Amino acid sequence: MERAREVKGVKRQTALILNCILLVGCLSYFFLKPLFMGPIQYKVLDEEEKTLIEKMYTRAEEPFFTELAFSGEKLPFDKTTSTFYLPLNMNVEAWETGELTSMSKEIRLAFEDNFTKESKQEAICQGTAFRFYAIRGQEYQECYLVATGIPILSIETTETADTGAFGGMVYYWDSQSKRDWTGANILEAHIRGNTSRTYPKKGYKLTLKTQDKSGNVVSDKKSLFGLRTDDEWILNAMYSDASKIRDKLSADLWNGFGAKIPEFPNAKFGTDFVYVEVFFNQEYWGLYGLMEPVDSKQLDLAKEGDGAQVEYSYKSVIPQELPTEELLETSLFGEELAGYELKGSYSRIDKAAWEPLLSYLKLRDLENDEEFSKNAPDFVDVDGALNVWTYLQAVIGIDNRGKNMYYVAKSNGKSYRIYFAPWDMDLTWGDCLREGTGEAIWDVELGTGLYSERVNWSFGDRLIELDVEDAREQVEIKWKQLREGLLSDDNLTDAVDNLTHEVQDSGALLRDKMRWPDSNFGADYELFKRMALYRMKILDYYFDGNLEAYMGLGFE
Repeated sequence: MERAREVKGVKRQTALILNCILLVGCLSYFFLKPLFMGPIQYKVLDEEEKTLIEKMYTRAEEPFFTELAFSGEKLPFDKTTSTFYLPLNMNVEAWETGELTSMSKEIRLAFEDNFTKESKQEAICQGTAFRFYAIRGQEYQECYLVATGIPILSIETTETADTGAFGGMVYYWDSQSKRDWTGANILEAHIRGNTSRTYPKKGYKLTLKTQDKSGNVVSDKKSLFGLRTDDEWILNAMYSDASKIRDKLSADLWNGFGAKIPEFPNAKFGTDFVYVEVFFNQEYWGLYGLMEPVDSKQLDLAKEGDGAQVEYSYKSVIPQELPTEELLETSLFGEELAGYELKGSYSRIDKAAWEPLLSYLKLRDLENDEEFSKNAPDFVDVDGALNVWTYLQAVIGIDNRGKNMYYVAKSNGKSYRIYFAPWDMDLTWGDCLREGTGEAIWDVELGTGLYSERVNWSFGDRLIELDVEDAREQVEIKWKQLREGLLSDDNLTDAVDNLTHEVQDSGALLRDKMRWPDSNFGADYELFKRMALYRMKILDYYFDGNLEAYMGLGFE
């Protein structure tokens, strides 16, 4: 009896061991299978097939192949060149694992060469187009595959890219992961921008939609490429910036020291920004910046029905059109007022909705210096205003003095204070507008003289000139801290190098240049860095005991 129990125990133990071995084997296969498979899987022509393919088959009169899949997911396609685009992680040397297949069983694919034997990073950087053939029956179509190092958005609509507002679909592909790396949404969009809308490459505001179980079209909030979760997005065309890094560099720097205010931990007075390549109706459309809008969600504004005093944000889109004394007397209030826009949705717009901004403008234009100094801390975030002033000096933000600024009215339950969020930073780091040539209304050129000038933002200037709340000392202390950290020579150089890497080594900068040959190109990134560090040295001198002399300068 005892012997039988021992035998039975041994059998159980053996079975347990075998089950564990089987489990380990299954898990090992599951996790290590990609390593055994190697890089991307696809059919490659041998030498004999290469010489016979054009003899055995007839070139199709019309392209028939538009659906190439990677790991089962359809890839973006440029119908003008029969080129498919595969977003990959350009910071990893090894090719990703997956399989390139046709989404139609009737179509066979054959690549001319085994392209994954080449350097992935070089292929991405150079925009190498790998040729392959799609074969259907007795005809073939010559196609190409290009790997890119940044995410992709593809817009499909019955309208053209110049249509003011349109609907359709938007598809997206991430470059950093092959898990949940694709998606799609119903799309509502419109052209955005003021000066920028005059350029042939448009910028857009996107709203993501989906259908609910009842078939109703509703908003669909989701995170794209690591940005916030939302349904509202901005596509920045960056048409006039030769470097394609000014806006993002400036946005990143502002986020580093001015966009977060401890008093409002859930708000961000700025935007985050990622590079994407865009397709429009299956045509390659260029390099864009996908941005979070500076809206009520970003600013954590109290809305109607929240049970708190309603908060507001105002965007200056053009320099103020009317004198402040006339604005204070106006009785016409809508979504726009003399160069400003009231952002957000409200059941009613009247003077009360504009009162916080009008109070700020009245303060700004006070003739009595003593009264200005006394009232400024009550009506305005002085520390934030000094941050904006310092920031504009650093990045040479000449286009943000009279426009491209959000004025945000936050409430303490009894009264409002104005906070600031600079926006649209393409005309920075020495770029400025001049009268256009040819069909262009404006051209952009590098004004090296700006690097030794003061950016005269009137409100910030006055705070410093009157030394409101020890403004001069605050600016000098803040600048020293920035130069030891965020704006140190090493950090600034690394920031420029990293952004240059993104736009150049992804291959996107070259493709954008080929797509928009008349846009602004040819940035010298080494010159960019030298001039940026030169600007820092200029400010080092003036912000170290020579601030009064600096206030005597000024760009007009």
